[in-house]
Amino acid sequence: MVDPWASGGPSNGVWADLGAPGAKSRSFAELVAALNRLNALESALATAIAQARVPVQEVRTLLRARTPSEAETASAFQFMREVFAQVGIPLTIEAVRRFTLTFGVDASPYSRLLSGEVPRKTCRFVSESIARFLGTDFGVPADVDEAACRNEGAPRCVFEAALDPIATVARALDAPDGRLFEALAAGTPPNRAAEDLGFAEDERDYRMESLVGYGLVAADGRLLPNGEALARAGPGPVEERFEPPWRVVSRLAGAIANAASAAEALVEVAPRVPPGDVGPDAETSALAAECHSFAELLARASKGRSWG
Repeated sequence: MVDPWASGGPSNGVWADLGAPGAKSRSFAELVAALNRLNALESALATAIAQARVPVQEVRTLLRARTPSEAETASAFQFMREVFAQVGIPLTIEAVRRFTLTFGVDASPYSRLLSGEVPRKTCRFVSESIARFLGTDFGVPADVDEAACRNEGAPRCVFEAALDPIATVARALDAPDGRLFEALAAGTPPNRAAEDLGFAEDERDYRMESLVGYGLVAADGRLLPNGEALARAGPGPVEERFEPPWRVVSRLAGAIANAASAAEALVEVAPRVPPGDVGPDAETSALAAECHSFAELLARASKGRSWG
């Protein structure tokens, strides 16, 4: 008989997380209920992320923040925090660097669902959701790693987001920065470029500091490797004027609630079986071996079947 939660094959990792060594011992009914709740989180966050796009100028404020407290006051992050809070994931910013954002989560339903007897990192879903939000809503692709986890004994879960340097710079530079960079890329010395652009000395110094800090140019205006890559990439994103998504956060909250309720409804009809080592029936075992994700298994297992 196939053991779907132990095989870990076509599950994209989460089914394997539920049945990993050291995970809590669960009956099949408990696994289905946990699976539904995880699916509710995934569905809710996917809905929120797909329905929102943050203006470039708001993303810039976050990317140019020098301290965690400054970053947390940025409207873009406050919106991100609200989206994740809607599904019980309380985000904070622990640290900021030029191309790294470090997020903290004190507790989440995901870590509680995947807690077990053996310490281990379990919050891959949160890492993936942060990466998806940064890439889709902020336009900044990122590799996000869970650096610490409550289920591994840490006081909070910590997620390190390594931001794509070129996408980050393209959004962090404002229009005057961009014009100065273009002049330098064309071979114009910094002093001459600033003069042509009408920059006073202090503004020239301020903008050169930004370009140097992002690793685009040397102090004498020569392009560095990141600057060469940015010059090849061409003009950055246009500052479109549209309504920021936090203006319609109530509408977003409703969409999240609807997405979550659809998955939560399945939990209510799952069989109530006393805890114990209860395996799946033969039909479900065969079905699980064919499925490639939680969502597919849920959809196919519930369609046309009786849970009574």
